[in-house]
Amino acid sequence: MGVSRAQAAVILHAAAKRGLVTPVKRGLYNLVPFELGSTTFHLEDRYVLVRESLGDMPYFLSHASALDIHHLATQPNFDVYVTSTRRRKNINLGGAMVHFVWAPPERFFGYQTMNVGNAHLIVSDLERTLVDGVALPAYCGGLVEVAKAFFIAKTRLDSAKLMQCAKDLKKWAVLRRTGFLMELFSLADKATLDDLSRTLPAGYVRLDPQLPADGARNAKWGLVLNASREQLEQAVSH
Repeated sequence: MGVSRAQAAVILHAAAKRGLVTPVKRGLYNLVPFELGSTTFHLEDRYVLVRESLGDMPYFLSHASALDIHHLATQPNFDVYVTSTRRRKNINLGGAMVHFVWAPPERFFGYQTMNVGNAHLIVSDLERTLVDGVALPAYCGGLVEVAKAFFIAKTRLDSAKLMQCAKDLKKWAVLRRTGFLMELFSLADKATLDDLSRTLPAGYVRLDPQLPADGARNAKWGLVLNASREQLEQAVSH
């Protein structure tokens, strides 16, 4: 506007009082479109607000947010999940809770720029989204929701890329769960999955990290099936 910082602050304060802009956080405002008439409060897409608020911070939208953007979600989730190499506390941004998931530089990979409506968003790619789901199902609506995402993505994903992504995270639990779900939904051939299972060390982890370690043991993948095959198969059939 060609005015000083102090004058800009006064103008924005007056504009907010008149309902011309909606404050999102300190220094960030959302213009209320004129075509909304008498409306005095307006927030754009929550993903756009997050993008604008992060500035030059390295990040990508992930977990439940990425499931939503990739059309893999079967239940609504209005929180926003962001993976970044910087540690940040969760924030409330214009009424949306933003959860930050820290990733060290060597695990900051598997993302792309996507056009969503009129917005350009940085989002985990399809395979990274699924792998993040088995790593932290609590951030994706639970393991059943993640299993549904694997099933829905069946014709779209690159199975070799999915396995490589799971390996690159260097977490045995993630590789075990990924292999199990790929086998359950026939996302790779038997020989490939048999070879993958033979690389796993001895031991067992829970299939669903949110549930107690009760259930049958799957020796091939080293998993305690506290969510049974039948439960997951039934979930994706509805």
